[in-house]
Amino acid sequence: MTVSLSRRTPYRREHTCGAHAMPLRREGLLSVAMRCALYLGPLSVAIAAAGPLDLVGAPVLLPVLVLGWSAAQALTSLGVAVAGTAGRAAAARLVAGGFAIAGVLWSAYVWVAPGAWLGPSRIMAGVVGIGALTSLATVTAALVTRSEVAVVRWSVPCWVLAVITLAGGSGASAVSAETLLPAAIVVAAVRAYRPVIGRTVPNRPPLGAPAVRRGAGFLALGAAQAGAVAVLCVTGPNAARIPLLVAVPLVEALVAGHARTVATRTVGALLLPVVVAAPLVLGAAQVPAARTALLATSAGILLSGILAATVVLAARGRLIVAVVSAGAAPAAILALPLLPGPTPPFLPAVVAVLAAIHLLGLPTVANTVADHRRTS
Repeated sequence: MTVSLSRRTPYRREHTCGAHAMPLRREGLLSVAMRCALYLGPLSVAIAAAGPLDLVGAPVLLPVLVLGWSAAQALTSLGVAVAGTAGRAAAARLVAGGFAIAGVLWSAYVWVAPGAWLGPSRIMAGVVGIGALTSLATVTAALVTRSEVAVVRWSVPCWVLAVITLAGGSGASAVSAETLLPAAIVVAAVRAYRPVIGRTVPNRPPLGAPAVRRGAGFLALGAAQAGAVAVLCVTGPNAARIPLLVAVPLVEALVAGHARTVATRTVGALLLPVVVAAPLVLGAAQVPAARTALLATSAGILLSGILAATVVLAARGRLIVAVVSAGAAPAAILALPLLPGPTPPFLPAVVAVLAAIHLLGLPTVANTVADHRRTS
């Protein structure tokens, strides 16, 4: 879910009609489709690397998720600002430098972390983290340089390896996919950073204070969003993770197009997680054998809705509200065992808390989207 948070098209009324309106709609749909397809790259990498990911476990996956997601959100914001003043090559160089720092931080973590945290070997943990950061760096560079279509094409090898992994399950095909995956990741990254590979990039002017503050806000938002996902993944069953993976391109589609829709449509789309989760919760009460899976899936769907709402808020300049909303979910989940009195059943309580946070935040989203003066 490295969403292009700071590249949202400002709200504006399009005075188009007839033959002129259709090309604009097609252009908008194509842009949304390409951004959605862009996120299939990291998702494909996660699928193709399922074997190593299972070996390293949560002490590797969760820190790299928080580090990579936070870096992607902040560098997307800063990269767009640089692209507007110094060009795409300078923006790509900024993103590359930012993720290089993230890579150094990850390497330092792998170097000092206890061996029991890292799975079979430190080398594997390091490679897994660098691969994940490179995938996120590729998406971020594509967004700030407006090269989504080209990077999507060059990400096809990752898609193919993911399909092989899903079709082969295990054995020689899965091993081959894991072996070829680093090369596929590098191929997409090389295309994303082509503006700075082997070329001299002029020095850019310093970033202004507003751009730096906005980047810091998106860094905090990324950390809050990743923290919410990490807490749910650690405390909940595996079924909670599936909706979060599916939500990545769907959130991008919603937010990329929200500036073209009226507030009621955006809020209506954000109500869908509650509408979808409600029958699952009712089904959990009726089918005890599937209770855990249904409740976990409901929790994942509701958290996806919360994350989508925070992205919409951030796109309209409500960064502080977005950070608080994203941080409320993990804080509430972690606070459940600390409540006085009898401890409520954990999964039902998580679902109730997430539903409440999501519904309480919708009026703020509606007011924000309806305010046409907000063009962030």
